[in-house]
Amino acid sequence: DIAEPSTNYRLADVLCALGIPQLRRLDELIAERTRIAAAYTERLAGVVELPSANDGDTHGWQAYVVRLERRDEALSALRAEGIEVQIGTYALHHLSAYRDQGPFPGADAAAGRALALPLHSRLTDEELDRVAEGVGRFA
Repeated sequence: DIAEPSTNYRLADVLCALGIPQLRRLDELIAERTRIAAAYTERLAGVVELPSANDGDTHGWQAYVVRLERRDEALSALRAEGIEVQIGTYALHHLSAYRDQGPFPGADAAAGRALALPLHSRLTDEELDRVAEGVGRFA
């Protein structure tokens, strides 16, 4: 939970030491995540609501978040099967720092349907198939 709004964009030295070499591989890392995202899109098209980017924009694929009505049910069941799905986003007005700002039904609806799928460079085609099949059961 976040009790008060604040910012801190400073990275610890150790994080910088880890991050600088990764920046040298940024194009490679984004290309690999884009390949995995395309594989998910191919498998899940017409099954769930998929993420997208505007024409001309390049998506960095920090996460691959789908939207489905039975998100909580899917989250529990897929985790029980060893599929590392996560809540895709949170409605900020439920955090202490932003509480009592009023009702935000759109944010509640979006947060309640967002499911982040596993997205890392070691995902195999078989694992992608397994995730897509699992998600499809809750569409």
